Amino acid sequence: MIPFFEPPVTEKMIEAVQDALRNEKLVMGESVFKFEQEFARYAGARHAVSVNSGNSALFLSLRALGIGPGKKAATSTNSFIASASSVQAAGAEPVLCDVDEAGNIDVATLREKVDALVPVHIYGNPCDWDAVRALAEDRKIPVVEDACQAHGAEWRGRKAGSLGTAGCFSFYTTKNMTVLGDGGMVVTDDEDLASAVASARDNGRASGPYHDRLGYTMRLNTANAAAGRVSLRDLDGNNARRREIAATYRKKAPDLLVPAGPGCVFHQVVARHPRRDRVREQMLEAGVGTGCHYPVPIHMQPLYRRENLRLPAAERLAGQVLSLPSFPQLKDDQVREAADALAEAA
Repeated sequence: MIPFFEPPVTEKMIEAVQDALRNEKLVMGESVFKFEQEFARYAGARHAVSVNSGNSALFLSLRALGIGPGKKAATSTNSFIASASSVQAAGAEPVLCDVDEAGNIDVATLREKVDALVPVHIYGNPCDWDAVRALAEDRKIPVVEDACQAHGAEWRGRKAGSLGTAGCFSFYTTKNMTVLGDGGMVVTDDEDLASAVASARDNGRASGPYHDRLGYTMRLNTANAAAGRVSLRDLDGNNARRREIAATYRKKAPDLLVPAGPGCVFHQVVARHPRRDRVREQMLEAGVGTGCHYPVPIHMQPLYRRENLRLPAAERLAGQVLSLPSFPQLKDDQVREAADALAEAA
């Protein structure tokens, strides 16, 4: 059986975690700050602030920008629900947009006045940044990138997450890089925004015993940061392997894969087929596990369902997408077998 995914736990990660547990503070230890410095440098941003999840990264960024009660933020309906729920948690109203052929936000479908944009680089494929930037500049509103699936992805030579006002990443176990559990990061060139997020993640701490803002316990644990430093060093190599895997699928089934640009890092390699469920069953019978991202768009989730809201492109996509095994540990023969199973089932 070829699994859809296997956790990327390496001996180097285990050793780094053990070293941190033996020699550092368990919370806010040295590895946390080294990880932040290294990730900022990698992402091409001046500042990086670690937090306990991608959801927290989005939430704290929006709060720091004043996107709260009475405000609206637009995001894509084709995403994990946290893209919208982080907006709601901040006290603002999420406005859900339809998508383009790649499954990314189509800002041309946005008709409402909003106070911020939260575009998602879905599947590790950067969204149409020119369109997002043009809209943000026209409306003079900030952009908080949801780059939770796009570690190392690029738009015209710049890293995803470094393009907007702030960029938010998740290090959950399934991502292109991980901290062996939940974790997240905010990157930005705005020093005041970085300081606000750093304070809010630590209960609104100003310094020592003094607290000058509403805050939360949303810190990244030291052991997780130690694992993240190792995972970051492996990221480019693992992304290169993901591109190789995607190329094999495209060679075997050239008309089935969702479009992806040259800067894509293939968090998911996604096929599209009108008889998705049948294809998935046949691949399972052939011994190949698959996933589905996402079978229920956010605007059709019980939390956000509105009777008069139809986003047809996303609704069609949701019934057709199929995520294929693409994790870097796959062997070449496994990738070929999975690609053959896709071509035969389709």
